[in-house]
Amino acid sequence: MLGYRRVRLSSRTALWLLPLVAGACQSDSPGRRDPNPGGGGTTASAAAARATRNAQRCDAATASIVVDSLGIGPVLRGTRVAELAVRCPVTDTALAVAEGTPERAHVVTLRGHSVVVLSTGTPDTSIIRVMTLDPAFKTSGGVGVGSSVESLRLAHGRICAARGEGLFVVMAADLPGVSFAIDWNPPPSRDPSVADSPFPGGDPGTALDASRIARLWVHGVAGACRVGVG
Repeated sequence: MLGYRRVRLSSRTALWLLPLVAGACQSDSPGRRDPNPGGGGTTASAAAARATRNAQRCDAATASIVVDSLGIGPVLRGTRVAELAVRCPVTDTALAVAEGTPERAHVVTLRGHSVVVLSTGTPDTSIIRVMTLDPAFKTSGGVGVGSSVESLRLAHGRICAARGEGLFVVMAADLPGVSFAIDWNPPPSRDPSVADSPFPGGDPGTALDASRIARLWVHGVAGACRVGVG
């Protein structure tokens, strides 16, 4: 069975609503274990990789569409929106978070597909979160919207889970700072022994593997969900 630990995520990290239509779920095969190339290291190679992605145009056929701890392709956390707009089509919009408070957001078109970013309210207007409902964007292990939790686990390490306001979220050991909302909706249990678990029906075991990713976002909070559980 898959182990898990109860974790609390702030709604600003775990919950978001997008004015986009989710892509249909596609079948997939279990992924391969793959390290996260955007793990936020400080080595020269990591800095060079980030610089390369920051120079890519979003309309280029060779532009990356990989999801990792830095962002999605050339759309990276920490990049100024004005600088991104030089290389990519960017449209201003608003995003309603769980509290109902609108947040400053922008829709970025990357190789014909939509990515939504939240930005700061400061003069530099930097990207603080990168989100998508589009199945075109995948991790280095081939996992994206529509993929199974099993594929995420096999490609990127052990899974931890969190729950907030009806939304179930998982994170993988090798993808710190990336969260995946899933379509898991277990029935509640009256067993008091499961009261402290993120799943009201108790440990889902291998049943969780069959659930599908409905959306994903890169927030950079590596400690938002504790990894390395049983």
